[in-house]
Amino acid sequence: KYRVAEGKLQLLAADGTLLATLDRQSETLAGTAWRVTGINNGKGGVVSVLAGTEPTLAFGTDGRASGSAGCNSFTAGYTAEGSKVTLTEAASTRKMCVEPAGVMDQEQQFLAALATVATATVEGDRLELRRADGALAVSATKDPGN
Repeated sequence: KYRVAEGKLQLLAADGTLLATLDRQSETLAGTAWRVTGINNGKGGVVSVLAGTEPTLAFGTDGRASGSAGCNSFTAGYTAEGSKVTLTEAASTRKMCVEPAGVMDQEQQFLAALATVATATVEGDRLELRRADGALAVSATKDPGN
């Protein structure tokens, strides 16, 4: 059995004993941090991040997004209203990395993908950022430290 009490789902045994209480998961981006797992490469596909790189994305409570693009740090403004999200063009540091091979191309693709974001969906520990046409721009998993 189940019941909803104080906005929470409660799972009950057949005799009415409370087995578990579940809260609704927050879908807000503010104050969350993510590890990027997939990037739209701008060529019609979403690719996994290169081994040896850890692109990240954090949404501050101040309307700023920041993280690592794989080699360089970046920051951008963002707005989020419901599932609609927009990010401003990212500003990044200007280091050159040669290892692993392709990291600079991946970084450009990631920052370009962020600029196309129109919606966000949070499901469990997963984040999907999509373009206005519905195509996936960036996928990520919640940073375990967040």
